[in-house]
Amino acid sequence: MNFYSKNLSETSSKLLTFFEITKSGSITALSFTGFLMGAIGIFTSITTSEVKFESLKVPSPFVDLGYSSEITTTRILDEIARINALSTSTKDIKNFGNKQPGDQLSNLQSLPLPGLSGIDINAIQELVQGLLGIKKERITGEITYTKQLDRINYHVRIRQMPENKMLVNISSDAEVPEVIKLIGLKIVEKMDPTVAASYYRWSKDIDNSLRMVDEALRNDESYDDNYALVGRAQIYIQKKKFDLAQNDIDRIFKNNPDFTPAINTQGYLFNEKGEFKKGLEFSDKAKKNWPNNWRPFNIAGDALVGLERGDEAELAYIETIKRNPSWWLSYDEIATFHIKRKRLDLAEEAFHKGLGKFPDNAILLRHYAEFLLGSNRNEQALNYLIKAYKIEPQNIKVWISFLRVDEFKNEPIVSEIKKMALEKIKNDSIDPSTNELKLLLKKV
Repeated sequence: MNFYSKNLSETSSKLLTFFEITKSGSITALSFTGFLMGAIGIFTSITTSEVKFESLKVPSPFVDLGYSSEITTTRILDEIARINALSTSTKDIKNFGNKQPGDQLSNLQSLPLPGLSGIDINAIQELVQGLLGIKKERITGEITYTKQLDRINYHVRIRQMPENKMLVNISSDAEVPEVIKLIGLKIVEKMDPTVAASYYRWSKDIDNSLRMVDEALRNDESYDDNYALVGRAQIYIQKKKFDLAQNDIDRIFKNNPDFTPAINTQGYLFNEKGEFKKGLEFSDKAKKNWPNNWRPFNIAGDALVGLERGDEAELAYIETIKRNPSWWLSYDEIATFHIKRKRLDLAEEAFHKGLGKFPDNAILLRHYAEFLLGSNRNEQALNYLIKAYKIEPQNIKVWISFLRVDEFKNEPIVSEIKKMALEKIKNDSIDPSTNELKLLLKKV
């Protein structure tokens, strides 16, 4: 029995009293439409369950830059959505104002009701929610500021109601767009630490990722625990701390032996240990519960490569790409696999799909440019290298990709790169990459 049906049964007598009042008094005085709208209010109060993010109050420096209350709140929601999109967690995501089943009925509250000016649908909703013990979450708060000379320091206070729980309590002297990004991240940290942990891992910030795993394991939502442990196990696998990873996986299996993300992660662990037959076995188990998820197909492909079953690995990777991986590295590694097998069409498809999902990933951009250079498509390659350079202008590997191509030596951007490369060689002669820079500078 779910939460709502349980509460409905427990409070049926209260609801019956409510309907009896409506029947004996209200319906005799109101039209059928009034009763219908009352029923809609009741239904909506039970079925609408999103987190409502109210417009934040913003200070004049925000408004002066075009960030009104509504725009600021929208940008924060955009940032929350971006973090969720980049997160590789398999956990369900909380909704922040997204459409829910009852939303279309909620819209009827704004319609004029002839002869029913005394009916307050919101009041009906609040009454029924109170009867059922349903608490509608909402986020509210404000941004204020202090100024010292030319320095503005913003103070952000955001709470989750009705619990009056502090979500964000920070001060920052960053530029407005960066403050907005920080607010979005802090909200996700507080409301969904497992997703925040995954996002930090995606950002290669392992310390903060582990901090968020600990937070997820400490909070009262036990639903998060298995997902948090999966995330930590994967970090341990990447660090080659296989015993620690196995401990976390075993802990999950003790709670739920059929937890699919853990089954798939067990396959990942076996692959990294070189036990590819076991890795394939667990990926096949995961596929049964995750037939439309890219992860078990990716793990299967890796296991099949390890078992030197290249044709089968190719098929597994094709299925992986079809399911749109949420991890950029999968596209890159699968493209590399196809290039080695001279399946250039499949490699290009992997790059295209990867860049469609991660258009600002400098590594994917550079590797695709190198792929294009290998196919003598230099003009196309130049466009992707320029974009990679704009995203990461200090990336020495991007410099090297430019300097290697004679056709690019007269490009204005190469003159800029040459100056930075000379400075790099002069100030950091220990870096191994400077040797290749020296050779290429002599060439151009």
